[in-house]
Amino acid sequence: MMNQQQRQSGVSLISLLIGLLIASIVVVAMMTVYQTSVRTMMKSAESARLQSESLSTLLTSHLSLQGAGYGMPVDDLLDNPDMAIDFSAAQFNGSGRLVTGGAGIALVWRYGVDTNNDFEVDNFRCEGLYVSADVGVVQLVSNSSCSTARRVSWPSIPWLQVPLASPSQLTNLDGEDAEINNFFVNLEDRDPPCSPFGMSDNASVQGVLGRRAVEVGYQRLVGGTPQTVSTTTCLVNLVPEGVL
Repeated sequence: MMNQQQRQSGVSLISLLIGLLIASIVVVAMMTVYQTSVRTMMKSAESARLQSESLSTLLTSHLSLQGAGYGMPVDDLLDNPDMAIDFSAAQFNGSGRLVTGGAGIALVWRYGVDTNNDFEVDNFRCEGLYVSADVGVVQLVSNSSCSTARRVSWPSIPWLQVPLASPSQLTNLDGEDAEINNFFVNLEDRDPPCSPFGMSDNASVQGVLGRRAVEVGYQRLVGGTPQTVSTTTCLVNLVPEGVL
């Protein structure tokens, strides 16, 4: 009786290895595409968040600056404008006092308050903005009386620092440091006069138009491209139209 040799069908070891290699290549390619998509989405979301917080920072500055010089006598505003608002390079020393000089920038302004609720200004306080590479952008608030906004008085003012923008927001999404000097404050005279946002430039009522304005902003890098975010505030309380 002759033994018949039966042939068995199946996949050889080499074919199996080739199939596993192809499958691995496909999986790696899919994972690479997925990671790239997630990374792009995260960068887009982070960019949108930073832009939103940057605009919020400047909006807060804009609202605070509108009170600069409020309630101050006109003669003081004309003869000593730096009593109402002053700007200088500055830093916080080891005692937590704001002093001139250093790598930071400070803008301080003075405004009147009604502490007796009788609709009359009976006290003055100071407020400000400070920016540096180590703290980012902060709002300076003080509940103490303030006789002048001049820089010589800054160390004597007990400041409360309210963070507006963290130091990470002064860098681009790739972690490259942005120049702190890109933060700028421009105090300028306006002729013709300026007007607050939403008010007509043709308004003639005293106090509606102003002759001085402050532009506050800073530049950061987004995807390697410089982006400038700024806001301009018309200071109607500083030498208002109709005084000169």
